[in-house]
Amino acid sequence: MPLATKFVPDARATHFWDASGLLVHGYDPVLGLGQDAWDVYLLYGPTARWDGPTPPRPDFWMHQINTTAGPRLDPDAFAARADSLLKVRTSP
Repeated sequence: MPLATKFVPDARATHFWDASGLLVHGYDPVLGLGQDAWDVYLLYGPTARWDGPTPPRPDFWMHQINTTAGPRLDPDAFAARADSLLKVRTSP
């Protein structure tokens, strides 16, 4: 398993490696990037489902690429949003 998984130790987080690049091309139209979706960070809430031919729009996302689409990565803001989504999922 790639080393990136050690940075998200929560058992609810899953890391996948897309060697064929299917997702980097698939997320471009969903996010409106105008380029492949490299270095994008996506968060989904507990009700997210991939039911169609394209990936679902994330509840929140940020990036580290050369584009004006979407918010540029702010680690503190991203962590706060991730914490918020995890609390929703674990609330009784």
